[in-house]
Amino acid sequence: MAAITIKNMDVTYNKGKSYVIKDMNLEIKDGEFCVFLGPSGCGKSTFLRCLNRLEIPTGGSIKFEGIEVDDAHIDAVRQKMGMVFQHFNLFPHLTVKQNLCLAPELLKLKSKEEASKRAEELLARVGLSDKANVFPKSLSGGQQQRIAIARAIVNEPEVLLLDEPLGALDLKLRQDMQQELIKIKNELGITFIFVTHDQEEALTLSDTIVVMSEGKIQQIGTPTDIYNEPINSFVADFIGESNILNGTMVRDCLVRFCGQEFECVDKGFGENAPVDVVIRPEDLYIFPVSDAAQLRGIVQSCIFKGVHYEMAVAVGDYEFLVQDYHAFEAGSEASPCLY
Repeated sequence: MAAITIKNMDVTYNKGKSYVIKDMNLEIKDGEFCVFLGPSGCGKSTFLRCLNRLEIPTGGSIKFEGIEVDDAHIDAVRQKMGMVFQHFNLFPHLTVKQNLCLAPELLKLKSKEEASKRAEELLARVGLSDKANVFPKSLSGGQQQRIAIARAIVNEPEVLLLDEPLGALDLKLRQDMQQELIKIKNELGITFIFVTHDQEEALTLSDTIVVMSEGKIQQIGTPTDIYNEPINSFVADFIGESNILNGTMVRDCLVRFCGQEFECVDKGFGENAPVDVVIRPEDLYIFPVSDAAQLRGIVQSCIFKGVHYEMAVAVGDYEFLVQDYHAFEAGSEASPCLY
């Protein structure tokens, strides 16, 4: 069942001359962890704000559980949605616990005792039980963001909107909170719609990734599909590191690049068709040059990355990025080989 359905949605400025989002069509399933990924300015945060009408689309429609998200229904929709902003938006004159209790008490969704108990549970969950009675100004940026996340789920919403909520956290805490968000989603059955520009975060959190660029959806798929089968060079380059080369699809399952022919898994491009060839750095071995080597080059650099070495190898007009456990010094001759 679709929790949210988007049809032909546009968001424009300058009297329709500038598109922020153009002709978006999408379904987000109930209980899904859907991550919107793209560079700054691609329209992903604007999309998120349109879902609860903080921003109003200039065309198309948004439906939440089959109900049109418009002025007539927005109050009912917002009661079922929580939102975590890039900025924390905590009330400075209220303690941390009071920030969490305010909405359920005002909306009469919980009694004062129930709201207090729920607030204490969530503070424990985000590791801030000892901060219940302090004011937001005494918290670090990371602590304030964790409180903002707890506040957003205190009412147990059906959909949680998160606009780059972990950006203020250090790496270790960010990773811990990623796992905590997955647990919360699984335990509560909430639909998560999460905006980020961090590729690793998107791959870690998502059931589905929506890759955006310049207001348009480039690809929708599982993390595995997006990483292993990028639909175009933008997605390939944006998700992880890639070697992107000009090639020719000789026929199904056979591609030519760098003057050599290689077997591949792709079909349906026709014969002798120009294509972009995408090779992930971890899909290359590196060996000493031999008579059987298809690719020969000169190592430009070799950097130790902890679990592997990362080498740049110049082969003709291209520079291949290779990640391997074996190191070749800069200036040495080497052969990058496909798995």
